[in-house]
Amino acid sequence: MKIALLCSGLGNVHRGHEVFARDLFQLLGGVVDMTLFKGGGAAAPNEVVVDNIPRNSACLDHIHVAVAPKWTGAKQEEERNRIEGETFAYAALKPLLNGGFDVIHCLEGDVCNIVYDQRHLFRNTPQILFSNGGAIPARYLPRCDFVQEHTRQNLKYSAKGKSFIIPHGVDLRVFHPGVEADFRVQHGIPADAFVVISVGVISYGHKRMDYVIREVAAVPDAYLVVVGQESNDTAEIKELGRQLMGERVVFTKLPHAELPKAYAAANVFTLGSVFETFGIVYVEAMAMGLPVICTNHVNQRDIVREGVFINVKKPGTLTAALQPGKRAALQALGRRAHKIATAHYDLEALKLQYIERYQSIAAATSTLPTYSLMDKLISNVRNSVRNAATLVYGRAE
Repeated sequence: MKIALLCSGLGNVHRGHEVFARDLFQLLGGVVDMTLFKGGGAAAPNEVVVDNIPRNSACLDHIHVAVAPKWTGAKQEEERNRIEGETFAYAALKPLLNGGFDVIHCLEGDVCNIVYDQRHLFRNTPQILFSNGGAIPARYLPRCDFVQEHTRQNLKYSAKGKSFIIPHGVDLRVFHPGVEADFRVQHGIPADAFVVISVGVISYGHKRMDYVIREVAAVPDAYLVVVGQESNDTAEIKELGRQLMGERVVFTKLPHAELPKAYAAANVFTLGSVFETFGIVYVEAMAMGLPVICTNHVNQRDIVREGVFINVKKPGTLTAALQPGKRAALQALGRRAHKIATAHYDLEALKLQYIERYQSIAAATSTLPTYSLMDKLISNVRNSVRNAATLVYGRAE
């Protein structure tokens, strides 16, 4: 059984999506015959760097889109992602065709569509598996043979008959309450300070880091650590943090391997997003023994299980949850969070589920489109129309 794992963003950007790809490869690379296809970074054993136009490439800085001004930024970002995915998919075709893979596991929809449409090129037709990292309902899923969902809520809306659930997991050898770190000393945070941490893109949009800053700023004794990659909004958000919190806010960007040190410096984790398809940072924080304060959404309730669920659209709700009188309960909640992460999200425990699922997918019968009576009728009608047009207009030569 040979598996190809495709992630165009890996090496180009750093989000939970790419963390999932790297963790899955490291989890299974020594157990199954798996090759990682990534969009950037250095070549390594069983890793293929696929040439592409990265979403953050300067050559895409002048994208023209025909939409209302308020949607321009979002549409340009959509185009960046599409170009990265499509150029990656076509560039990956040659090593995929030569690789003899039984399963091609795609993490981006644009990549999945292109690979699926080229199945007829393969000597032995591979099974195409898509990991649904965006809570895409069945009617909008890319073309594929199987779909991995990460939550029970998303599974309800997925493609019936070809969907299954395996949640995101976390390496408990890396993320655990015993991590020692001098993060507070490095960033000038007092040893006895109450520290809130938020991990995600420093932006106004989905992660709503401006909301987190305003809410934590209203808690006089609280410090805030924001860890995440930058965006077009970052400079303004950092300035907002300095204005409202002064030295009580720390902005930083860390390699994923060093993220536990930042979690270890905190007392509580929060995220300002209204909705997350999964939110692997929730599970990382829980594994570190941190209580989680997050949106009161059915998906997050199902993932976090025991947390403080608030209306993040309502000003003051996060501030209220961080008050000194709530902190003893938060500490107890953090201890339970670690137990939940251990019971449900341990990557080592999920390993067997992945192996069994890959085996069943690889053993499934592959089918390709066949020439049918309907194809014949459509072809005959099309040819008749073309012949009639030739009689009327003549030939060019």
